[in-house]
Amino acid sequence: MAIGKLSNLFGTKRGMAIIVAQLSLVLLFAFFYTGYRSSDRCVQCHSDTARMTALGYPQFVLTREQAQKEARHPNTECRDCHLGNGLSNDPAKAHQGMLKLIVLDNDLNIIPRKGHVSRLLPSGTDRLREMLPRLPDGSLDDGVGTLLWHDRNSATLGYDPALAAKTCGKPGCHPDQVKQFSSSMMGANFRQRSMRTWNDIHGPNN
Repeated sequence: MAIGKLSNLFGTKRGMAIIVAQLSLVLLFAFFYTGYRSSDRCVQCHSDTARMTALGYPQFVLTREQAQKEARHPNTECRDCHLGNGLSNDPAKAHQGMLKLIVLDNDLNIIPRKGHVSRLLPSGTDRLREMLPRLPDGSLDDGVGTLLWHDRNSATLGYDPALAAKTCGKPGCHPDQVKQFSSSMMGANFRQRSMRTWNDIHGPNN
């Protein structure tokens, strides 16, 4: 009986209008959701050597293939880890809300990355120490006390469960691991390292 009534409804102009409206809403939602997750503009900009050079950051030229290789997480988007806006052509808008490397001086004050760290890329036979911040003459930059990756809380410099949930803890990534760590003694105390300086006895740390 119910099936017969539905058949009668969808056989009318009103029924067809309802079907078209519902289908349009589903397609519209899928389009915007897919677009929101996209990092297409990140790749288009950062793989453009001329544009990155004109912006003053030739060291940040990176193709999609390089990003996938260095991330070692196939099929992830830039914004999955860094957040930001992956659909904007405007650098300021694209980087708004993006998580970035935190550079600290020897008193653990946050200082600008520019002028201290140009690019972190392990190379050579001592891959970790090759990433130590250096001055243009090659000597160590003593003004840098430590470097913290983008998942730190900028106020406490410790583990940030909220950021972890938005990045590594998203569905399809590592939600179980993030949940497990956040409930551990180390995670509950918002700690994830014992080293306080970049070049201490343990070696380069992040």
